[in-house]
Amino acid sequence: MSAASSGTSTDSLSRLRIQRDAGPPPRSFFGRLIRWVFVLALVLGLPGAALWYGQQRGLVPKWDALTEAMRPRPEVRVAVVSAERGRAADATVKATGYLQSRQQAKIGARATGRIQEVRVEEGSLVKANDVLAVLEHADLDAALASAHAVAAQSRSELAEKEVEIARTQRDLDRAEKSLARKSISEADYEQTLYLRDAAIAQRSTLEAALQLAEARIQEAEQLRENMFVRAPFDGTVISKDAELGESIMPGGMGEASGRGSVVTIADLQHLEVDCDVKEDYISRVSPGQLAEVSVDAVPDRRYQGRVRKIIPMGDRARATVKVRVEILDADERLFPEMSSTVFFLPGESPAATAQDLVRVFCPTEAVITTGEQSFVWILNKDDRLTKKVIEPGEARDGRTEILSGLEGGEKVVMAPSAEMQEGKLVKAVQ
Repeated sequence: MSAASSGTSTDSLSRLRIQRDAGPPPRSFFGRLIRWVFVLALVLGLPGAALWYGQQRGLVPKWDALTEAMRPRPEVRVAVVSAERGRAADATVKATGYLQSRQQAKIGARATGRIQEVRVEEGSLVKANDVLAVLEHADLDAALASAHAVAAQSRSELAEKEVEIARTQRDLDRAEKSLARKSISEADYEQTLYLRDAAIAQRSTLEAALQLAEARIQEAEQLRENMFVRAPFDGTVISKDAELGESIMPGGMGEASGRGSVVTIADLQHLEVDCDVKEDYISRVSPGQLAEVSVDAVPDRRYQGRVRKIIPMGDRARATVKVRVEILDADERLFPEMSSTVFFLPGESPAATAQDLVRVFCPTEAVITTGEQSFVWILNKDDRLTKKVIEPGEARDGRTEILSGLEGGEKVVMAPSAEMQEGKLVKAVQ
């Protein structure tokens, strides 16, 4: 290798260096002085200087914010502004309740026994008279077979007696002819007549025995049928109350006395809301009145309802009257015991209203009107008050329709006092 090429390689290697960070720029003298003053203030117990430095650097909140956070917050009652769709906004009465099936029953056996087979599960659709479960019944099968055998024997004996009656009747006919020709004595004729009448009498006895045997067959069949648990109506199995091998007893209350039911079925095609209406508003509800039903589990749909029955009995403690509202367009998303809200519609309400129409309602107690301006105090996410100008509409039953200014979902202050201020920090209570 030549000297020139060796020099070139050395220069190239010298240029292959790793560039390292130069590090943070050196602090200015004034910055270092401020930091040492802060440390010195802490050491010497000068909290005022330390607080001033922390506020300048954003490490400590400003004094006003700090004192406001430490000051007790005034408590205010709040309510949520509601946004309602469709005809529910015109409701004359609003009530809450729970869904229930018009037909729902716990199905058990009519006799005591142990479960041999369960043929359904939760959610199974059943028809009336379908077998839901079977109890052990081998002994009843044997009893039924014995009853059939006795009945068969009675039929054979009756058939045999019919043959005997026919024979004695022919003998009697010949005896009558012979008596007319004086070829037999009257005693012989009477003996033949006696045999015929005795056979007829015995036939009546055998017929009664056959009827008894057939009745015992029906009894044995009914006892065997009692071992089959059947559905009394069309419905859906909503609860399986017993398992294979468990004992069933009519009226049983648990493991000690035996299960009382095998399954619970309900007719989910005919659901209704069992709700309580305040006594003050029951005059606005009448049988056959249309209603809208809102189910918490199905927030995207309103179901059509109709008042089916007003129970003629009030609740003294709660000052309510029970009303049952049937759902006219129930679907597979509805189940018993779901919480629901019923909006009883006025009679003059139109047959249909656009479901997309949203109407906003605010508690009348939260609306303040001064001169020609109306407003409410809104509580934001930081628990601070904000004044919001609104355009109120019709007020009814403690609610005011808001034509503009609110969209629904806002928290408004109920019965606000004159000390309310913009941006004031408060504590919300229900």
